[in-house]
Amino acid sequence: MTELDALVRAHQLFAATAPANPPALSVSDRPSTIAAGAGRAMARYAQDAQRSAAMLRASASTDRALTAVIADARRDHADGYAHTRRVLEAARADNRIPVDSPVAQREALRRRIARLRAQHGHVSAARRRAALRLAILRALRYRARRRALLAGGAKLAPGDRRAAAAVRAALSRLGRPYVWGATGPDRFDCSGLVQWSYRQAGVGIGRTTYDQIDDGVAVPRSQVRPGDLVFPHAGHVQMAIGNGMVVEAPYAGASVKISPLGQDVVIRRPVP
Repeated sequence: MTELDALVRAHQLFAATAPANPPALSVSDRPSTIAAGAGRAMARYAQDAQRSAAMLRASASTDRALTAVIADARRDHADGYAHTRRVLEAARADNRIPVDSPVAQREALRRRIARLRAQHGHVSAARRRAALRLAILRALRYRARRRALLAGGAKLAPGDRRAAAAVRAALSRLGRPYVWGATGPDRFDCSGLVQWSYRQAGVGIGRTTYDQIDDGVAVPRSQVRPGDLVFPHAGHVQMAIGNGMVVEAPYAGASVKISPLGQDVVIRRPVP
C-alpha cells in the first residue's frame, strides 16, 4: 500500500455524510398524558399532574443532552473530514515536486512519515471521541429506561434505592481515566470506582476486588440487578446498570465506560 492509498483510506472514514436527524432513544421517554377519569379524587389528580410535570422536565433534560451529543458527534465528523483532507491534499501536492537528489529524497521521506503520523493521529482521536459519545448515549438510554419503569408504577425498596444511587454515581464518572490504585473522585481503578460509587450512596464496601468478591450475597446471572457487583475474574470488578450492561474502569490507558455484561461472571449483591 502506498502513502496515498493509506491517506485516502483514512480520509474516506469521514467521507460519509453525518445523519441529519438524531437517533431516537430505544425506549420512549415521554410519559402518558394524564386524563382525569370520572370520580378521580382531586388530590390524586394533582399528585399525578405533579409527577407528569417532573417527568416532562426530566425528558426535556434528556432531549437536550442527546441533542448536545449528536451536535458534538457531527462536529467531530466534520473536523475529521477537514483534517484528513488537508493531509491528503498536501501529499498530492508534494508528489508533484521532483525528487532529484539524495537530500531531496530524505526530505520527502521525512514529510511522508509526518503525514502518515498526522493522519493516524486524526483517526485515533476521532475513535476515542466516538467511544466517549457512545458511552454517554448508553447512559442516556439507561436513564430513559429507568424513568419509564418508575413512571409505570414500579417502586424501589430501600436497598434498591441505594443501589440506584450507586449506579448514578458510577455513571457520573464516565470518561474519567483509569489509574491503578486510584479511588476517585476523578481517577479510578476498577474496585476504586465501585467503592467510591457505593460510598456516595452511603454504603461501605471493601477496597479491592478480592475484598469485594466476598461482600454481600451471591446472585445468579439470571437475577442480576442494577448495582450488583460483576466479576469477570477475581482481579476485575464491574457494576451492573441494567439492560445487560455494566459500567467499569477497565484498564490502564482507558476511561470509565459502559460495556456489555459478560457470560461467565460471578455476581455479588452488596447488602446495605
